[in-house]
Amino acid sequence: MDDHILIIDDEASIRFTLERALRREGYALTAVASGREALQKLTETTYDLLLLDLHLGEVNGLQILHAARQRDEDVVVIILTGQGSLETAVEALRLGAFDYLFKPALPDVIRQRVQAGLRKRQRARQRRHILQQIDALRRALQQLDEEENSPTHAMAQENGRFLRSGPLVIDRHHRVVTLYGDLLDLTTTEFDLLACLVEAAPQPVSAQILLQQALKLDGDKFEARETIKWHIHHLRRKIEPDPTQPRFIKTVRYKGYFWSSE
Repeated sequence: MDDHILIIDDEASIRFTLERALRREGYALTAVASGREALQKLTETTYDLLLLDLHLGEVNGLQILHAARQRDEDVVVIILTGQGSLETAVEALRLGAFDYLFKPALPDVIRQRVQAGLRKRQRARQRRHILQQIDALRRALQQLDEEENSPTHAMAQENGRFLRSGPLVIDRHHRVVTLYGDLLDLTTTEFDLLACLVEAAPQPVSAQILLQQALKLDGDKFEARETIKWHIHHLRRKIEPDPTQPRFIKTVRYKGYFWSSE
């Protein structure tokens, strides 16, 4: 076990009893006889649990309790007290101590309360870690929302979604096309062919590239030319005012086809 326990009591017999009760549990134990030594240890090491006598003379137990919780708010403090100082022990509970034990406590009782205190510390640390993760996620979501609602992001989204050329608008998200505001009834292949041409405009696109990009097929020049020629014929019938005199989808001999918005 990695739990580190600091025992603070000015009575050697009490320190011996506590160490003997806890050593077989595998805890890392440190024992000191004064409040001043305890404060020094707290600056050197992080402790999971303190077994703390309240009456230590120059530096008392409440001062140590306050110092320990300033360094680690989840540290578990179990007060060691005599019957006559119960009121002070209750005050320690109010200030954040986990529990108190009357001296001399039975070994089984000591072990049980220490185990309970360490379980409480583990739960508190887990809860704090989860809350930190939730807070980090909340901040990340807030940042995403701010970015998505920013004009720059909205413009980038629109620029990525819509492809415009003259009277033609292609909506990549919904895969629809309008020409002069009228919705075109295109097949999937026709949509992809048109998008390839408009994206490449004003450069011509070969039949082989159109075959690969729009139809996701491979073929030689002859196969590509014949296949694409058939699809372009049907696409022109849906777009061109006069398919026999193409205005938008033009043929470039030996190079392929290109989109013209003029």
